[in-house]
Amino acid sequence: MSYMLKTTDVEEAKGKLKSSYDLLESMFQIVPKVFIAQSIRPDLLKPIASYVNHLMIEDHALPRATKELIAAHVSKLNTCAY
Repeated sequence: MSYMLKTTDVEEAKGKLKSSYDLLESMFQIVPKVFIAQSIRPDLLKPIASYVNHLMIEDHALPRATKELIAAHVSKLNTCAY
C-alpha cells in the first residue's frame, strides 16, 4: 500500500518498531494498517500499542469479545467503514 509518508513494512522493522509490531501481531495476528501508518514515530507507537493491549485485549471488567462487540457496534453507529 502506498502512503504519502514513508512508512516501514512489518518485514523491514527493527528495534523499537519491531517490538511494537510484534506486540500488535500477538494481539491481532497481523499488524493493522492504521498502526503501520504510525511507523514514522516508533517512540509513540510503543505506548499506543501497550495502551490498546491493556484497554482492548486484557480481560478486566469485560472480556475481550464483549469489548470488540461494543467497538463494532459503535463503528456501525458512526458509519465507520474501517
